[in-house]
Amino acid sequence: YPKRDRYQVINDALNSTLSRTLNTSLTTFVVVLCIFILGGDTIRSFTFAIALGVIIGTYSTLFVATPIAYEIQKRSLAKKAAKESAK
Repeated sequence: YPKRDRYQVINDALNSTLSRTLNTSLTTFVVVLCIFILGGDTIRSFTFAIALGVIIGTYSTLFVATPIAYEIQKRSLAKKAAKESAK
């Protein structure tokens, strides 16, 4: 959608992938939690690190990476517009 507002395009894309992202993260977290509970002492610290990574990764995908991508794209378009207006 080249003519649509960039914010709306990114918002629609995030909304369309939100359920898949949460479902994938939740099922991965449930498996890691089962391994954490049922696994031995040797693997417990590793599964804790993986569970923490799943939580932080899901959070950063939704609430950190998306706004950063939007700002980078907005600045890129602003530079391009300034360059064209200078010509």
